[in-house]
Amino acid sequence: MPIDSLERLFIAIPGQWERAIATVLMILVGAALTHLWARYLARGDVISNEKRRVHLVWVRNTIWFVVLFVIISVWASTIAGFALSLAAVAGAMLIVSKELLMCVLGYLYLTLVRPFKVGDLIESSLFSGRVIDIDMFATTLAEHGHAGQVTGKVVEFPNGLLLTTPVKNVSPTGEYVLYLMRVPVPVAMVRDLDSIEDAARTAAELATCEWQEQAAAHFRKLANEDFISYSSGRIKVLWDFDDAEHLALIIRLVCPNALRLKVEQAVFRAIWHAVNAQGSDQRLLGGGGCAGLDV
Repeated sequence: MPIDSLERLFIAIPGQWERAIATVLMILVGAALTHLWARYLARGDVISNEKRRVHLVWVRNTIWFVVLFVIISVWASTIAGFALSLAAVAGAMLIVSKELLMCVLGYLYLTLVRPFKVGDLIESSLFSGRVIDIDMFATTLAEHGHAGQVTGKVVEFPNGLLLTTPVKNVSPTGEYVLYLMRVPVPVAMVRDLDSIEDAARTAAELATCEWQEQAAAHFRKLANEDFISYSSGRIKVLWDFDDAEHLALIIRLVCPNALRLKVEQAVFRAIWHAVNAQGSDQRLLGGGGCAGLDV
């Protein structure tokens, strides 16, 4: 900013004490309202922690958006007076603040399009985790590592990244999600595809029988609300044979977000027991034949 513009700014401020006081008061009011709302949510026991977090972030962002709008309105005439002086350096400021501008545009994209919200599980090539906070410049995640386990770390990425990097929402259907589980099985260990499929299907049914009816009702409700034909959640077992050395058993099932890992482990153990049983039978048969040849 030119020196003469700074001088004019310092000269103008003493005559704008009412606006300066109003600005300080608005900031204090915004901070007080945010603090009171957080304390109000902390006292309630009716709603879950995830819903409290959603309400906290949404109301906090709304409060500070209103505060910023009021402050800009209060100083509108003063800002307009310096517009011509700022025009000379506007190009340079735009280049310097490109990342900052992208963060604000990313937040605008989040607000209007809503690809995800607080509480959702999201994944990309760079990170994976549950959204715990969204502000004007950055989004914060509780990181999930291998097999969806919480690592105890926090990932924070600038909102501008959403304009250039695809992000996958793992939980768009809410409480229950459709989950595709992929289990590679060495071709040398597969003797009977049907028995392995039966073991996988039986294990998946046992692991998910507790909530099958509730999940089906949940998806029917979503279909009526969103005008989208969701799957019924019926268990499906398929084989993928892209790899010459491994067959991939794919199980589609429905489960709550929080229980994905537990269900996956139960189904995997049942499949591997079935595969090992086939391998043991084959080794026994092979051993008898070799003994007969030795004799």
